Amino acid sequence: MYTTMLALSHAFVPPSNQDSRRTLAAVVYFALGAVLGWPFALAIAIPFILEELFVYGADKVPARERSDWQVNRWKRLFLCGAVGALIPVSTPLRCLSCSH
Repeated sequence: MYTTMLALSHAFVPPSNQDSRRTLAAVVYFALGAVLGWPFALAIAIPFILEELFVYGADKVPARERSDWQVNRWKRLFLCGAVGALIPVSTPLRCLSCSH
């Protein structure tokens, strides 16, 4: 519940190409919530992902630069997703090292 609240607090900020921290924080909190025991956190992330990929938000994008804008958004979301995907890998290792 707390990770979903933290993720949504970042997701409610309008998307912008200048604010990649918003994307990273939301993706990491959604992934962390799914790993810690509530897999439906990933289902809640679907509207965030669609907004991140297709809504201009605070960006003013001329028609000739729309394809570059969209490629940058896809790249950013993919990289943030890769960081979020490391959470399930690192969490069990960290817990095992704490038990010694």
